[in-house]
Order: sequence, then C-alpha cells, then structure tokens
Amino acid sequence: MSDQIKILYVEDENSVVQFVKILFKKNNISNVTFASNGAEALEIYKNAPYDLVITDMLMPVMNGFELIEEIKKINPKQIFMMVTGLENKEDLIKAIELRVNFFVEKPIQPKKFTQILQESVNLVNQKKELMLSNLLLKQYRDAIDASTILSKADIKGKITYANKAFCKISKYTSDELIGKSHNILRHPDMPSSTFKDMWKTIQAKKQWKGVIRNKAKDGTEYIVDALVMPLLDTNDNIIEYIAIRHDITELELYKNDLQHQLSIAVQEIVDTQKEVVFTMGAIGETRSKETGKHVKRVAEYSYILATLAGLDDEEAQLLKLASPMHDIGKVGIPDNILNKPGKLTTEEFEIMKTHSTLGYEMLKGSQREILKTSAIVAYQHHERWDGKGYPKGLKGKDTHIYGRITSICDIFDALGSDRCYKKAWELDKILKLFKDGKGTQFDPNLIDLFFDNLDKFLIIRDKYVD
Repeated sequence: MSDQIKILYVEDENSVVQFVKILFKKNNISNVTFASNGAEALEIYKNAPYDLVITDMLMPVMNGFELIEEIKKINPKQIFMMVTGLENKEDLIKAIELRVNFFVEKPIQPKKFTQILQESVNLVNQKKELMLSNLLLKQYRDAIDASTILSKADIKGKITYANKAFCKISKYTSDELIGKSHNILRHPDMPSSTFKDMWKTIQAKKQWKGVIRNKAKDGTEYIVDALVMPLLDTNDNIIEYIAIRHDITELELYKNDLQHQLSIAVQEIVDTQKEVVFTMGAIGETRSKETGKHVKRVAEYSYILATLAGLDDEEAQLLKLASPMHDIGKVGIPDNILNKPGKLTTEEFEIMKTHSTLGYEMLKGSQREILKTSAIVAYQHHERWDGKGYPKGLKGKDTHIYGRITSICDIFDALGSDRCYKKAWELDKILKLFKDGKGTQFDPNLIDLFFDNLDKFLIIRDKYVD
C-alpha cells in the first residue's frame, strides 16, 4: 500500500488504536492522524483534508454518523470507512444513506481489515487519478480553447458549439452561430467541390485537412488551416463533428506577397535574358552588315510556325526568344569573309560554315532554357531534310524541330533582304525555292504549314521593314 495516502482515524478505544497502528505499520502506511472523538476529528479535518477517513460509529461528544455528515458538508466526495458492529438495521440504513464506502466489523480481524483497507486505498488512488485526468483534460481544453479556433456540429452539420476564438475571428456571437450551418462563413471564392470532399471524407469516419478561405460577418476575409473529424460512440456511430482551425491569414498574405515579389524577380530575370539574347543576336547580324530587324522577323516567324506545328505556347515562346541567336557564331568569322561582296571561295565557305559550331560552343554550357534552346538553333539551322546540310549532316527528324523551323524562317527572311553579296529576291522566286526544296532541303510538313498560312508571315514581313 502507499504511504502517500493521508488517513484520519477516529477511535475512542485506545486498545483498538494500538492494534490498528500495528496493522498500518505492517502495510507500510505511516501517514495516519488519530482522533479520539468526532469533534476532535472535525477540527483536524478542517485544517487539513484527508484522502480517507476511518471512523468508529459509537463515540462520545460526536459519533461517527454526525462526523460523516459534517465532513460531507465540507467535501461531499470524501471517502469513508466505518468500523462498527452495525448491531441494528437502522444503523445500516443510515450508513448507506450517508454513502459510507466501506465497513469493517468489530472486533477487527487483521486479514479482513487489511483487505478492506486495500480496497479503500485503491478507491482513493482511482479518485486521485480521475481528478488528475480531469485536471489535465481541463488544462488541455483550456489550452486548445485559447490557441485554436474550435467548433462542433451535429450529424446534420449544424453548429452546436463555437469557442471565443471562433467568435472573435468570424465576428459573429455564439448565439448567432449556434444552429447555423458553417455555410454562413463561406467565402464566394471557395469552390463547392472543397466542401463536398470534406463532407464525404468525414461521413466516411475519416479526418479531413485543408485550407479554407472564410468570410466574416463584416465582410472581411480570413484564412484557416482546418482539421475536421467525426466523433464516434462506442458502437462506432458518428455522434458529432469537431473542427479545429488555426488562423493563417497573415501567413497566406505574406506568402502571396512573396510569390508576387518572386514573380517580379523572375520576370526581371527572364526579361534580362530576353534582352541579352536579342542583343547578342543583333550583334551577330550587325557584324555581317545586316539589320536587327532580321532577327526580330525571324523570331516572329519562328513563333508562328512553331504554333502551327503543334508546339504548345510555352515552347513556341521559348523558340521565339532563342531564334535571334541563330547566327551568333558569326562574331567569330573574319570580316573579310563575313562581309565579302562577292561569292566566297570553297575555302572561305568552309570557314563561314563554322559559324554554326562556333555559336553552339558559345552557348552549350548554359543551364538557362533560353540559351540551351539558342545553342540548338545556332547548331542546326543549316541542316537539311535530305541530310546534305551542315555541320553534322543530320537527316529528317534527326534535326531538332527548333532547327527545322528556324531554317525555314531564316532563309525566308534572308532571301527577301539585301545582303552584301546579293540583292533581295522577289517573293515568287523565294516561294519557288521553298516548293522545290520541300522534302529535300526543308521539312515537308513545315513547308505545307508555311504555304497554308503565308499571309501571316507576310504581315510580319511588312510590319518590321528594314
């Protein structure tokens, strides 16, 4: 038994007191206070309440029944053990009415006394554990109530409880919320599918977690991280639902602000890349005494043809940004070859052809999507469908779609523009070259798309005139 139990033993016979002291010692119980009558015991109890009160029934000044009645006025839940003969029926009835917990008959039998004492101690310990559990439960409840937005709803979804935090954030009083559906707080931007999923989940006796945007009584919005769960009875039936929420409005606003700032920063990076790519492309054209309008037109043509070829808008935009770099390798070609007014010799043309490899080598190390795409365009825009192009002699679809598209767009614009080594071709002559080159020099499918949408290319050509 535990010596942590505080016992008040009330007995007027000294011989009995000495006898029970021996029993207490044998059971390792030392925290016992003795009183010789009820009045003395009551005064002791008032100053220091006890876990267990053991009292004789018949005593001078104040008997056991009177003592129990007085103590119950102080502590209705006090545990009592009565030592008595209970000679008559009336005494037994009175003891039961007073809800005496345990009885030990006189004369005291050590074995029986120890057994009843053990039962009394067990009840005291159970009571202490229950009190501790209730205390902890109250502390948990208070902690949750203070730190979370809490509500409960019946099986039909009607609010049955809303704590202070719920009322504070929603701007509704408890009376305004009780009996209402949580739809009273629904924000118009929240999709109905969210709540259908929530209801389906909790009706399946599972927990639902998610972020919900709500609308307060005054029209302001707030955002909560919510956990909604069903509460079940012993037969596994849902009896109500409880929802625990945390206010994340400021966090969401901060996150949205960060996302906005990040979007701005990313856009600035992309814009810078665009500017660098376009400027570098223009530099390559300028060295060969061509205009920046050429790279602009090739970029626009490439976007149109890419879209017609079935590339999604993201890829088409990427090619539009990268295509101006198709001739960047020309910065490594000597001026006397790059700007030679007449026809190049075989040796000079071989040097000129290296501009595709030079451009690729300049760009291939980048991890940026625009520059990686530019490297492909620079390397492959002089390949041919029949495999007779350069620098690798790729055939058919071995040439990347970016290279095949840029090849058509570059040649279409280059032939229609004045160069140091030639005058601009007439449109009919250019179109004849394309028809004759279908399936040999050019991707036949792309050539068909080009002719079927020629008006779109001509609009670009006329819009960006040198």
